Amino acid sequence: MKIVSHVMKKQIFRAMVIGGVVGLFGVALFLGILQASTKFSLKNDSTEVATKSNNGNSTGETIPTAGGATNGPMFFASQAGVYSNYESASSFLSEHPSLKESAIVEVEGKFYIWTSVVTDESQLVFLKDPATFKKAFTLSGDSCKEATIAELPSVLADKNATKLNFKDKSKDSTLPADWQSIGAAASSISTDISIVRLQVLAHYQSKNACLQVKF
Repeated sequence: MKIVSHVMKKQIFRAMVIGGVVGLFGVALFLGILQASTKFSLKNDSTEVATKSNNGNSTGETIPTAGGATNGPMFFASQAGVYSNYESASSFLSEHPSLKESAIVEVEGKFYIWTSVVTDESQLVFLKDPATFKKAFTLSGDSCKEATIAELPSVLADKNATKLNFKDKSKDSTLPADWQSIGAAASSISTDISIVRLQVLAHYQSKNACLQVKF
């Protein structure tokens, strides 16, 4: 009986050793699989993020930036404010007599109050009440089908303002048919060429969606 008992103890001990080894091997195998799975998951996540990032920059859209958004000439406006609707902009004008020569210019759903427009930044004149500041922009008529309208950015950008002299009543076929009448109305507001340019620009830009102002 002692011999049998001794043999059984050895078998039990052997079984315990074998079970322990198998158990440790199983744990090690499980940890190895878990680690490999985690690395694979992280790799996939990293790849997905990189793909989304690249796709986000490949929409083909051109985002306008200040000063160089179109092929049109550069202008500089003296700006008094900007509003989300015409009524608010008009109300602001009525509250400030010093803005009586200003114009409201709509660009992409926003209404800008400008007091003058020049082609040379050094010629900008700022108001103190209300305070105005510089707003650089380009004006393009590239999408205009009518040649006289498409040419307006170049006419307005002429540093000599040759065609903004409305004292000359002679007709010019390269200009819009109502050029003289619009010019006369603008000149009645002010004789300052920067204000005349603003008024003419505001009129034709409001009537012709193809004349694009970009900041």
